[in-house]
Amino acid sequence: MSSVLFGVGVGQNRPVVLIDDVGGLGPVEVEPARGGGPVTPASRVCARAIARSRHLLWGVGIDWGTGTGLLAILAARIPTVERVVAVEYDRTAVETARANAARNGVADRVTVVHADLFTAFDPADQPTIDSLEGQAAFLLANPPHSDEGDGLEWRRRVLAGARRLLRPGAVVLLQVSAHYTEERIRGLASEGYEYVETVETSDWVPFDLSREDLRRALTVYVAEEDRGGIPYEFRLADGRVVSAHEVAAGAGDPHTRWQVHHIRYSAPPNGGACSSPF
Repeated sequence: MSSVLFGVGVGQNRPVVLIDDVGGLGPVEVEPARGGGPVTPASRVCARAIARSRHLLWGVGIDWGTGTGLLAILAARIPTVERVVAVEYDRTAVETARANAARNGVADRVTVVHADLFTAFDPADQPTIDSLEGQAAFLLANPPHSDEGDGLEWRRRVLAGARRLLRPGAVVLLQVSAHYTEERIRGLASEGYEYVETVETSDWVPFDLSREDLRRALTVYVAEEDRGGIPYEFRLADGRVVSAHEVAAGAGDPHTRWQVHHIRYSAPPNGGACSSPF
């Protein structure tokens, strides 16, 4: 569950969201990031995935596109996790994530870096990212949809950019919703990655077309279907599965499942092996 409190954070008198359905890792209070977006249903599914997968998370990890800092905060509470480097593109969201880490008592274990993908805007911050090369034991990512291609380009860029930072066997927890189809989701695991399983999923929930970002995403999906891409799969209330074209034509209210998938990085940079403490 979650609720909205009234508090003071980076932005005076802005609401603070309490998330307390995170599987034993304790409640988290976060001020929504103005530049990084709200705490969405996808964020909550990612939070539960971290709790479910905590036995896999250890050492130093990365939270890409941290936004509010929620996922980094939860990971930092896992006793086997030493620290989390959280990267974020939006300057205001960086400040909010730092404040949220302090609010939740993990500021000493979460380092938030202002970066574009994995390149810091301030060269003085780049060593923080570069120090992870071949060392990061996990990657958490809840990327936005991309306005290019099939909507998954940001996820592909994250996986490609993270290769140099991850150690062999590193765990990737990646949010990709069910409407992208199993074929597309499994296809993300390539060039050193392998798909393991879906670790967390929501019930069928509305793909809320009152949200501007989801309306824009639907336009991308329709264009991909027009190019001959795999049809997207939305569920209607009566159980029928419909494509993006059918949703755009008014077939009914589309539903999807927010999901987090476990992908393993399995390609050592030098062909060697590396072990974890588990």
